[in-house]
Amino acid sequence: MDNKPRSIIPSQNNALEELTFRVKLIWRLMADRRVSPLVKLLPVGALIYLISPIDAIMGIPGISALDDMGILWLGSYFFIELCPTDVIQEHVREMTNNNTIVEDAKQGQPPAEVIDGEATDIQE
Repeated sequence: MDNKPRSIIPSQNNALEELTFRVKLIWRLMADRRVSPLVKLLPVGALIYLISPIDAIMGIPGISALDDMGILWLGSYFFIELCPTDVIQEHVREMTNNNTIVEDAKQGQPPAEVIDGEATDIQE
């Protein structure tokens, strides 16, 4: 039996793809009415903190940027964690649905929803 915690969000190939996927997921969750308005305050608050002139760590160049990135990461992490799991899974499924067809084709397996057919060229 495997007791490792599983991530709801599938792992991407690189950090940029994963960041893009998470931003899209957060955008979709913010627009979903099934997510509590109080939970939606987390990413909004993190963005407000990012653009505000107030920093928790001031005076050390570079460290204040890490501070901002940490707050953004924590805000997005807790936002996704506090959203209903079934809503997250639904959005992840919708976002990755087209990619599974490509991945199945790469592995040599025919995708489940593809219908075989023939094509002919018509020349006039």
